[in-house]
Formats: sequence, C-alpha cells, structure tokens
Amino acid sequence: MNRRNLLRAGGALAAGAAAPRIVSAQAAKWPSREITLINPNAPGAATDLTARIIAQALEKRLQNTVIVKNVVGGAGALGPSTLATAAPDGHTMGLVAISSHITVPAMMDVKYNPWEAFSIIGQVAMLRYGVGVGINSPIKTIEELVALSKQRLVTYGSNNVTNVVAMFQLAKITGGKFRWVVFSGGVESVAQAVGGHVDAVIQTVTEMKPQIEAGKLRFLASAGTERWPDYPNVKTLKEHGFEAVTNGPFGYAFPAGVDASIQQRMDAALADVMADKAVQAQIANIGVVPIYRNGADYKAHLKKIEGDLLPILAETGMAKKRG
Repeated sequence: MNRRNLLRAGGALAAGAAAPRIVSAQAAKWPSREITLINPNAPGAATDLTARIIAQALEKRLQNTVIVKNVVGGAGALGPSTLATAAPDGHTMGLVAISSHITVPAMMDVKYNPWEAFSIIGQVAMLRYGVGVGINSPIKTIEELVALSKQRLVTYGSNNVTNVVAMFQLAKITGGKFRWVVFSGGVESVAQAVGGHVDAVIQTVTEMKPQIEAGKLRFLASAGTERWPDYPNVKTLKEHGFEAVTNGPFGYAFPAGVDASIQQRMDAALADVMADKAVQAQIANIGVVPIYRNGADYKAHLKKIEGDLLPILAETGMAKKRG
C-alpha cells in the first residue's frame, strides 16, 4: 500500500473509531423524569421493602428519582397488568415473578401475554415462605393442622396466588379441606391469623418474623425447599412428609418495546446495584435472599418453573378451565 492509500485508510479507521453510537432522542434524554417502580403488593410486604432498597440504590446510579408505587389488587394480577400497558419509554418498571408469568395467567383471564408483554431487566431476590398459626391456636404442629382439615374446613390467609401453591398441594395430597382467604397485603394476612380470624397463614419471613419474635405467631413449617436460617429447627413441609413447596423468585421488567439503549443502561444499573455488598446486606436483613440473574437468565428460569408448575396447578384444580 502506497503512502497516499495508507493515509486514506488510517483516516477512515480514525473516523470510524470516533463515530458516535447512534442513540435515539428519547434514549439520549433518559431518564427525563422520575421512574415509577410498580409493586403488586401492599406497603410493608417483603417485595415492597426490597423495592424501596433497590429504588434508593438505582437513584444514585441513574441520578434520578425512583418512586415505588403499590398497585394492589386482583390477587396479584393488577400490578403486572398495569405494567404491561404502561408507555414503553423507560420511566415505568415493575415486579415480574411467578405470579405475573405463570400463576395469574394460568388461573384467570389477563389482557397480556406474559412472555411477550415485558422486557425483563433481571432477578433481584427470592422469597422464603412458611406456614404459621396464632399463638392461641390449639394447633401446635403441621400434622395437627392437616388432621384438623380432615375434620372441618380450615381457613388460611395470604395475599397472592403464588404464595398459596404449597397449600393447594397440601390439600391435594392429604385430602384435607382448606380454603384460601385473600387479603390485600401479607402483613394483614398474618395479623388475621394472629387474631384468630383465619386458622393459619402462609407468608414470607418478612411478614411473619416480627409476629413470631413477638410471641404472637407459631411457626409450623417452612414452605420452601430449605429451612429458614432464622429458625433452623423448624422443618420444611417436605421434611414432614408433604411434597409441597412454594417458590418465590422475583425481579423487574419494563413493558415491551423500550428503546434498546435505555434497556442496556437499566440492565447495567441493576447489575451494578445487585453487586453492591451493602444492598445485598440490606435485602438479607429483611429476610429476603438476594439473588441476581440478568434478564435473559431470569426469563429462562421462569420458563423452567412454568414447566414444573403448570401440571401442579392443573392437578390441584388451581388452573382455569380451558374452553
């Protein structure tokens, strides 16, 4: 290559290296106002407290306000439905979990396709669930709860369809008579069990632990795959001989259609937040397990759970009838 061609080629390479990445006008200004983080559970719930920790950490990285908005109702359906129809401008994000993608669409009619309506940012945590009764209840063990359900109808409280999968499984495998009583929030459902207004409750560590520590709630069994580290002597339902489990991974997503540059920036911000040891400690301190998966991995994880869970929903009678 002669000198003239060499200079021309070098200039072209330099120009190419200096060329800015094309970014839409919308993405260049993002975030241009506060970001709303939709949470489908009531204030004080485990997902709500986690969302506030995440929101505060995201604010520092995005240099903009992130507000948690509790959109409660429809046994967990209203939040994801609201998110699915939000403007895809990067200023609305919200919780996505087993409820938004599997249990709610399987149990009731929704106006969104769970696998197409959202652009997943990532998983942030996993909830631990447990079964408890008021301290004044005559029920002392999970076996006694099951025995009572064979004598009469046993009521239990919770606020979300995902939470109660283990109880539906328990009813199916034992032949017991259980009825789910839906409350607007997890804290309320625990309070109703403490007050004796329902026989039992299935909720997370965050909602149950304060009442257990106060001596007002008796913790009967972990509904997860493992015992709670907080109470290592309390067995899981499986260890009691009941093949019943409630899973609780959750994370966040935009509505589908968000600009790719905005998506990448939020993806990176959430990954950075979840790598922060202080954030991890804050989440763990409220009884929630901090677990990060990127958007693609979290979506694949939910898809795997769907394959395991849909047959259970059908077998236990939780899935809606297909016309």
